[in-house]
Amino acid sequence: MAPLQEFTADHRLLIAAAAQAGGFRDPVAFDADLFETHLIKAARRGRFTPLDGVFIRDWDPDFRRIWSGMNLGLRLYHLDAITIVRATAGCAAGRYGAGYDLLVCDRSQYRAFYRRAIELRKRTAPPNPPPVLPPEIETKLWQNTIGYLEPKNLDRIKRFGGRAKHGLLLTGPPGNGKTSACRWIHQECVRRNWDRKLITADDYAAARRADDPGEAVRQLFKVSKQGVIFFDDMDIALRDRETVKETDDQSVFLTALDGVSGNEAVVYVFTTNCDIRLIDPAFRRPGRIDLTLHFGKPTAELRRRLIERWDAEILSAIPVERIVDDSDGFSFAELDELRNLLIVDYLKSNRWDWDRAKRTYRENRAELAGGGKNRHVGFGRAAVNGTAPAAL
Repeated sequence: MAPLQEFTADHRLLIAAAAQAGGFRDPVAFDADLFETHLIKAARRGRFTPLDGVFIRDWDPDFRRIWSGMNLGLRLYHLDAITIVRATAGCAAGRYGAGYDLLVCDRSQYRAFYRRAIELRKRTAPPNPPPVLPPEIETKLWQNTIGYLEPKNLDRIKRFGGRAKHGLLLTGPPGNGKTSACRWIHQECVRRNWDRKLITADDYAAARRADDPGEAVRQLFKVSKQGVIFFDDMDIALRDRETVKETDDQSVFLTALDGVSGNEAVVYVFTTNCDIRLIDPAFRRPGRIDLTLHFGKPTAELRRRLIERWDAEILSAIPVERIVDDSDGFSFAELDELRNLLIVDYLKSNRWDWDRAKRTYRENRAELAGGGKNRHVGFGRAAVNGTAPAAL
């Protein structure tokens, strides 16, 4: 690393040269990060300018649409009425990305440019297809998260005196869509540039060990603007106080959930794999949890919808209906594992062998279950009169 004085001097040189090239009175330098690709694609490319009297073109054919086409120099870009300058100075021959690469615009256009960047990213980001869910669950999940937080709905909620805060509890055994549902909503928050957090039981435990545990826990429940906070397997702190030894974890958690201030324009999504009857009733009361959605084992129709998303080559070799019929009682996660086994076996044998994938799956499940004693896992059927589980 160069001494700090040399590092800052390099940046002063780059920013001053970019300001002169772009005609900026008050230059602002920034790293556009994930927004850069969308900005450069949308902008009109302008002229090149030497940097400190030196200009080096770059003939690399990769990424022509978004790369500046230079290893050392300045290049102007124009987006609507906004001018930006890219300053690039590669400092180590043969090392990709070693050196300086930054964007500069005038401060008077900076805020407008940032808003344009957000708009472009939203427009160019493909919509995320919803996971395979029962239609009624998909609709309710959307209406009570993304739909609830839409600005026009938040304005009406506040105008009518409602709570600009919502709580959802997603229940059901593992592998049946809760994680996929949360991932979908999380991605939709990203597309809208809303706040989103994922809080695990470990995060909660760490907050409880902080110097100021009450404030640390309260911060877990806050957003800076509208958004969704996901709490994964938080039943650890919310088991019924009548069935487990009571600690102050429940009261601290519930106090933070209620929030004295700052908990507005937020949806809390809690997930749990345990029986809802084990969840503290104080947590489940209205005002804390407004809606409970149960994710059970997928029906044949849901399994069919998921399988139809598999690669066309797999489905040309194995009929969809055969997979649907053979996977009765199977979870989404188990179906995904089966598909992975099919692919791994295909890489070895160059053919799609459904029977071998099922056999491998049963063997793996039996081994993980300690031989399968007294457990029904995978494709097997429960043993009857000591006989082995029936194969699919």
